[in-house]
Amino acid sequence: MDETRRLTSLVNDVLDISKLESDIERMTAARFNLTRSIGETAERVQKLLKSDGFKIVFNYDGDVYVNADETKIGRAFYNLLVNAVNYSDDSRLITISQTLSKNHARISVTDNGEGIAKDDLPFIWDRYYKSGKNHKRAVTGTGLGLSIVKKIIETHGGNYGVESDVGKGSTFWFEVDIE
Repeated sequence: MDETRRLTSLVNDVLDISKLESDIERMTAARFNLTRSIGETAERVQKLLKSDGFKIVFNYDGDVYVNADETKIGRAFYNLLVNAVNYSDDSRLITISQTLSKNHARISVTDNGEGIAKDDLPFIWDRYYKSGKNHKRAVTGTGLGLSIVKKIIETHGGNYGVESDVGKGSTFWFEVDIE
């Protein structure tokens, strides 16, 4: 069953990245509440992982509306959240933040895991790239999650990035324009 799930996940990720890169899957932009969407996803993941001791905290000042493809933005956020789960430390604390600037909202996902070496940072958005580290959790990834995030956010004209310190953890983020 585990192998079936892993293969299904791999096939779905390969299909997703192929559709995004070939523009087969069109972006369907509509106005939606980004804050609510992020909060609902975080809550669902929190419920699934609660028995494993995870605590997911979402910090925000107020509701933000964006004109974007809610499904795709949700997928980008979900991929960052799963990445944080996979690489979190024993505290199993994941912090999500929504911050605003003049023209955009930034969604950040922070874990307190091992962090990423500076030499690896330029490559982590590439397909199938993995640094020499293993996941701390018994979760297998396809190696496509961050490249899917990159493509979705680029399609929306947004920005993405990561800040990381070895031994302290990582913060992955993306920005989308607000209305």
